[in-house]
Amino acid sequence: MEIRDSGEVGFGGATRLGGDCGVAGDGKLRRQVFLRLVFTKIGDIDTVRECFDASVYLEAQWREPSLDFGVANDRNAGGASSAAASDVAPSESNAATCHWHPDLYIDNSIGDLMHRRDRELSRNSSGEAFVLERHSLRGRFFERMELWHFPFDTQDITVTVCSNLPEAAVELQEMPDKPSRVFTSTFTDEQEWSLHTHVEASKTSVISDSQIGPRQRPAVQFSTRATRRATFYVVNIWFVSFILCMLALCVFGIDRQNLQGRLQLSFILLLTTVTFKFVIANHIPRVSYLTMLDKAVMHNLLFLVLLSIWHSVASLFPATHSLQANEKYAIIVFAGVYVLGICVILLQIVFGTLP
Repeated sequence: MEIRDSGEVGFGGATRLGGDCGVAGDGKLRRQVFLRLVFTKIGDIDTVRECFDASVYLEAQWREPSLDFGVANDRNAGGASSAAASDVAPSESNAATCHWHPDLYIDNSIGDLMHRRDRELSRNSSGEAFVLERHSLRGRFFERMELWHFPFDTQDITVTVCSNLPEAAVELQEMPDKPSRVFTSTFTDEQEWSLHTHVEASKTSVISDSQIGPRQRPAVQFSTRATRRATFYVVNIWFVSFILCMLALCVFGIDRQNLQGRLQLSFILLLTTVTFKFVIANHIPRVSYLTMLDKAVMHNLLFLVLLSIWHSVASLFPATHSLQANEKYAIIVFAGVYVLGICVILLQIVFGTLP
């Protein structure tokens, strides 16, 4: 979604981060725009709604040949080689505003973003002019959550900066001399997540509709990562479910002929485990695959179902049958199969979450 730029803090609508004069491209050459993004503050990461709150600082810099020394009407020709827009002639500052602009916007924003912008014009020792735009943005951003390894998952925190110009007119790149970064000290969701300290920038393209049909537009994705702290889910969901399964083995202490007592306790434990499955569903979006916690709880459910089937079948045999004497071996077999299933899940967690 694009953002309305009012030049000061305020809530905007669906417009671009662009300049005031609407000059997007000159159609003569492909411009290079260098970008840098800083995550100044990351707030709540909402797994269910697949979004996160953040404040970001964006810098965009590009060459403006029409304002080079000796080309523009520079009143300070004998001055310093580099000057901010406030230090140059007013007409030159306005020219920087109304010249070529990359027409940037944020592709994965949700709703309206709070936005503030300022612009600076500078020249190097050769007299080449550069325009530097600074954007301060605050709001909510969309992020597709990959939950295969939930709650041992690591999620990307991404802001996608795009241009409304076609790829033939502009090339977006990360600033080579000023790396992007993230402030971990301002992270407000630290109780549930561990925020990584690096930011990766990757060039990509987005498909957007226009009057002449779909067009590819350049984009740069700035991503940091956050790893979920799994202790809450392991202790309060899986471990409690594990205790219920261990208690299910105590049902073997009831006489085999007392089928009602055995099944009653087994079904109570089974329904309690089903309740934990619904608790998990409230913490993640509706996905078409099983998460790691789903597999662990389903493993416990299957174990309880097999125990209930065993108690039903064992009650059909007379008390003098050898099955009665050897039922203690059934406890060992069920416990061994359960431990084997846990080992398989642990191996999936270890090898699935390795970088």
